[in-house]
Amino acid sequence: MNIALLKSKTDRVNVMSQQESIIKYAKSEGIRLDTTEIEGSDDTIALEDRGEFKGFLRSLTPKDNVLIYDLWVFSSDTGELVKILECLLTRSIRVYICNLNLHIDESTPPLDVLTILSQFREKSLFKQEEVHKGRPKGRMSKSKFDPFRAKIIDKLTEGTSVSKISRDLGVSRTSLKDYINSRGLKELVEAKKSLLGPKRVIKSEKKQSAKKECSLIKEK
Repeated sequence: MNIALLKSKTDRVNVMSQQESIIKYAKSEGIRLDTTEIEGSDDTIALEDRGEFKGFLRSLTPKDNVLIYDLWVFSSDTGELVKILECLLTRSIRVYICNLNLHIDESTPPLDVLTILSQFREKSLFKQEEVHKGRPKGRMSKSKFDPFRAKIIDKLTEGTSVSKISRDLGVSRTSLKDYINSRGLKELVEAKKSLLGPKRVIKSEKKQSAKKECSLIKEK
């Protein structure tokens, strides 16, 4: 089944615009939409308390396709977004992100998913800066650490301390720590560990057990 999921409680893009974008994308890809669902839960509420959304997740079956305008329709929090994507992918559910003109499924390389999440994280952080500091629209300010971003993520993934990384790079530990926090690199490292972990490379019989472990679809 092909399901269009629209987010009603948002100040980003209204429901009508989301729907128009999804319909346009579906037509261009030859996808016939079977139904439309409205996601009305508040982004400030933890996933575990979003009963309506968890009910939607429980209603999905393997091989269903979910079409959304952008990832924030699922959640504006990167950590919780990882949980949702992992839950969907281990159940063989494909996600079409119409605004980005791409899709994610169980065959998508984990590092590609990480790149998408990284871009989402940076856009979210920049939006927060605009709200709190009144920054003019544009990209997040550049940092001298940007060229070392991939290396820093790899080192953090390996469990290397910030102090050791700063010594290796010959930079201030405090400055490096500020960069890691401002770019949300620790969250991205956790996402990388999750996406590259055993649940993404196990065989089909283990995938069945992974489905049962998804806390987001458990009945209370």
